[in-house]
Amino acid sequence: MIRAIDTFLRRDTQGTTSVEAALALPPLIFLFMTGAEMGIIQMQQVMMERGMDIVVRDLRLGDQDLRDPIKMKQAVCDEILLAPGCVDDLMLEMGPVDVPQFGYTEGSMACVDRTGQSNPVISYLAGSDNEMMLMRFCLLYDPVLPSFGLGAVLPKEPGGGYALTASTFFVNEPS
Repeated sequence: MIRAIDTFLRRDTQGTTSVEAALALPPLIFLFMTGAEMGIIQMQQVMMERGMDIVVRDLRLGDQDLRDPIKMKQAVCDEILLAPGCVDDLMLEMGPVDVPQFGYTEGSMACVDRTGQSNPVISYLAGSDNEMMLMRFCLLYDPVLPSFGLGAVLPKEPGGGYALTASTFFVNEPS
């Protein structure tokens, strides 16, 4: 019996490479696409943080146009190179920090709700001279492959999209 099975299995070896490729290729494609998606997400995050840093530096140096939240969002979006629909998908919070009583909680940032009719700036207080300020941004990112690999497991915000957040502290310079 064993000899009959052995003879049957050794009889024809054509197509064995195709079977190996068919079994090995899907996991490799999955890993490659997940890695590519992660790279794109990281690039978006770095670009958002870079844009925020450039604009906040200008704000610290006294650019009064950036005291307006709409102009602030537009300035950040102008610095982010690869974010289509940035102005609509970017949420901004800015306000003074009570230093002795302050407790920073990561992840408590509100993001744009794409299902809502309007998404105003949550809080935008310019603060006074020599006051410590906290500025936070939330940008919604749509995965390239939303139902495959990393895009399928990312936590989604209301209306779709994955939240990329960045925050910074600065001190208002005296005028």
